[in-house]
Amino acid sequence: MYDGICKETMIGEYFGCSIDDIAEVVIVSPILDIKRFKSYSDKTVSEFSGWYKGVTVEHNKRLITIISSGIGSPLTGDCVLALQYSRCKKVIFSGSAGAINKEYKIGDIIAAGEAVIGEGFSRYHYDNIEHDCFGKLVYGDMEMTQKLAAHIKKYEAVYNINTYTGRVFTIDSILGESREMFEYMKQKSCDVVEMEVSSVFTACRRIEKSAAALIFISDLPLQRKSLFEGRNIAERELYKRQTAEIPRILLEIAAQI
Repeated sequence: MYDGICKETMIGEYFGCSIDDIAEVVIVSPILDIKRFKSYSDKTVSEFSGWYKGVTVEHNKRLITIISSGIGSPLTGDCVLALQYSRCKKVIFSGSAGAINKEYKIGDIIAAGEAVIGEGFSRYHYDNIEHDCFGKLVYGDMEMTQKLAAHIKKYEAVYNINTYTGRVFTIDSILGESREMFEYMKQKSCDVVEMEVSSVFTACRRIEKSAAALIFISDLPLQRKSLFEGRNIAERELYKRQTAEIPRILLEIAAQI
């Protein structure tokens, strides 16, 4: 239905900018503050606002675009799909997740290159719409994932955390995280649960872009340290510190890949 719409129109409506305003490397996040990216970058090149807000900055002589996608797979997935009309070649997604793996703790960081589909967005874009893709694995770019993992490893001592490569389960409903669902996630060998990664990987698979995800642990739902209660002051402060400083890490990574 939308195949005939010109690229300029689609980029103009979705992002409120021209095709040239979006760089080849794009950081997509539902929660990280765009102002932080601007403050850590060498120079702001352009700012834009359409259905999604974003900014393109220059950092270490590399142009990098950051887009705020909104929370959840429908918003984030469509955001990434719309990048097919731009010059984008690589997508780095970053968000937070609850740990399923008992070894993970709040503040740990995961480079993820694979996700189990537990959301509805992928039904439209993964394969034949008549085939249910719930529970299927979708992959990002493993070379990008390894580069993410190698880069974040050096922050273990800085934050007193561990860094991992892990598998994500993407869910559509926070309150759908029931005991039965966690058992299902364990059966699928998932390490964390969040709400966007599989849609990002599905979208990038569809539009033939490279993708990887950098996820930080915000809560431990199986240990009764959820987003709603149970986390102590130190854990909450660590999470705040990371959301403030991870944009700097992401810019460093994006300037190198």
